Amino acid sequence: MEGLFLILGIIWLAVVSPGADFAMVSRLSCIDGRRAGLLAALGIAIGCWFHIGYAMFGIAIVERLFPQFLIVLKISGAAYLIYLGGTMALSQPASTLDTTLPSRLSGSRSLTMGLLTNGLNPKTAVFVVSLYAQVIGPGMPLAAQLGYGAVISLSHLIWFAAVATFLSRPSIRARVLARQRLANACIGTILILLGVVLGLSDIVSPGAPTTT
Repeated sequence: MEGLFLILGIIWLAVVSPGADFAMVSRLSCIDGRRAGLLAALGIAIGCWFHIGYAMFGIAIVERLFPQFLIVLKISGAAYLIYLGGTMALSQPASTLDTTLPSRLSGSRSLTMGLLTNGLNPKTAVFVVSLYAQVIGPGMPLAAQLGYGAVISLSHLIWFAAVATFLSRPSIRARVLARQRLANACIGTILILLGVVLGLSDIVSPGAPTTT
């Protein structure tokens, strides 16, 4: 149970961290309206399965062929969490949003933009691979791995649907931007601590699983 809460915490901290997905949904929601933002959120959730697929099956193959590579990947995953947290904690809040997008987009275009933005997002790629190597592990039953994949996808859908809903309202948008610095600092610090804990767990016991 402790391992489950750890995984859920890491997933949600990564999902809500600012990045390409957030910027794209924010732009669509503020400029083209709530419907465009919600469809983009759905596209992001679908795009997550691209990363989940190769993370699940790719890691299993690598572990069989190159056992030591998995340890390196786990440590790299911890380093990525620390890097992501540090970058976020030190980042400056955006004062304005880009207003260069067309005033109206078709539903299919909004969905495609969300799917491609996430599918080509290196942040999501490294996060998902790191999570499956660092915490979930290829030794977990396939059904459980798919279940965590569903949690990742659903978490993206819920969060970015909420972002689209709130940022399509001008008053809410202004409040979020005003508090962006504090949110970045808090979430960044938590990610750094998680990265340190996960990294130290592999240094102390590199062959042991990090969850229970």
